[in-house]
Amino acid sequence: GECSDAADFFKPLHIEHIKDFFPHVEKYLALSPNHKFIVDRNGYEDVWVENE
Repeated sequence: GECSDAADFFKPLHIEHIKDFFPHVEKYLALSPNHKFIVDRNGYEDVWVENE
């Protein structure tokens, strides 16, 4: 799926609630700065380093 351009497409979530709503994302939060990740409901996972 594509990301929408709608202003409310992404919803903020406090870090304390990650384990309740998205436990599979916790492991990515320990990545070094400049690392980006994307996951979806179908099991797709991608991790990369974004150079500035």
